[in-house]
Amino acid sequence: MDLKGLLFGRRRAAKSAVASAVAAENGNAVARWLDIYNGGGEWRYTRKGGMNGGTRKVAALGAAKALCAELSRLCFTEGTELMCSDKETQSYLEKVLDENEFAERFPDFLEKAFALGGGVIKVYSDERGVRLDLITADCFVPTKWDGRGFYGGAFGSSVTENGKSYVLAETQEVTDKGLVIENKLWNENGRELVLSELYPKMREKTVIKGLTKPLFVYFGLGAGINPQCPPLGASVFAHCEDTLKAADIVFDSLTREFILGKKRIIVPSYAVRGEYDENGELKRYFNVNDEVFEAFSTSDAEELKITDNTAALRVTEHAAALDKLLDLLCMQTGLSEGALSFKSGTMRTATEVISRNSRTYRTACSYRKLIAKGLARVAENICLLGKMSGELSHSACENASVRFADGVCEDEGTKVERAKSLYSSGLISKARAISEIYGISLEEAKAMEKEDNND
Repeated sequence: MDLKGLLFGRRRAAKSAVASAVAAENGNAVARWLDIYNGGGEWRYTRKGGMNGGTRKVAALGAAKALCAELSRLCFTEGTELMCSDKETQSYLEKVLDENEFAERFPDFLEKAFALGGGVIKVYSDERGVRLDLITADCFVPTKWDGRGFYGGAFGSSVTENGKSYVLAETQEVTDKGLVIENKLWNENGRELVLSELYPKMREKTVIKGLTKPLFVYFGLGAGINPQCPPLGASVFAHCEDTLKAADIVFDSLTREFILGKKRIIVPSYAVRGEYDENGELKRYFNVNDEVFEAFSTSDAEELKITDNTAALRVTEHAAALDKLLDLLCMQTGLSEGALSFKSGTMRTATEVISRNSRTYRTACSYRKLIAKGLARVAENICLLGKMSGELSHSACENASVRFADGVCEDEGTKVERAKSLYSSGLISKARAISEIYGISLEEAKAMEKEDNND
């Protein structure tokens, strides 16, 4: 596999993502999705009116970024934890995650993973301890995989030193000898350099025996597969580009409505004054502050009439069209109607999202399963490097589970009605119903029921 070609091709496509033509030329779907996420798209420029022609930039609604941000917020909220069975591993994981500011960085990583179809979390160790590198899909190239996962990959990053640009590439691949990690360095012209020229302490090749999995985890989020690289995922809006284009066209029309709909006053030619500028050219204007009465030579009263010729702004029609398009985008990406609405009162209260088992809730649950599986692998890699560095005892467990903290709570009224309905149907006991309604343990509910019976 031509690693240099892959990394340089991906890097150039990602750097020129603002130009959709370059992305199309390179056949790079990730670059196109990154362009759309950043407010671009092949429809970003349109022809100007008038005889001179030219193009102008279409106003962007930013629906793609709003969609990815909403999915990230639904799938990972503050308070989500990695849980372990033993206290030593739990304490170590919390320390590593806190040192790497994981809770602050992961939501942004998820947002970009939804936009680009996935992302990679690489675990490594240096003089500061175990570190986490959150890598976007445009900087990752898979090199070895099967139906069960990835066994090799390459990571490219741009480096600037003394005003010169370099590309640092790291590859990881599982072999019969173990995990082989290689680092290579190229200058901006594509010439390979000696790694020690820039990184004297970094090894060109490292072999870690006994490992059957790489020290990176790929989070495949989005919709379907990447047509340019089938092992990778596709953007969550990969099949919605027409809807995003239509939303931008309507939004652009709305902004143009205010530009073209400025107040226009028709005045008689007698009321227009003229002055010569510094170039000797006559400039005509109508002085709206002129309060002096003047006599004009005309017998037609209509010629002296000042007329307001301002057109009515079609704000309501544009807002309705945008709302429909956003609802269509929600339907295409597995969200409930109104999830992306900008109008108050359209969506149900946030506390009813879980209670009603809405499409948004079901979509979030499916993504959370993938996220939980990936985070468990990340925790396993953290513990593995912790044992190798001596920070964690060899008897500590490496397994972890994820406990998600919901950003929305179940509606109290709905919860009470459900508990009463289940109790009336004989599906749960009275103690269980009391436990559900008051949010207490089953033992406390039984004690409360016993007190009521005694009374």
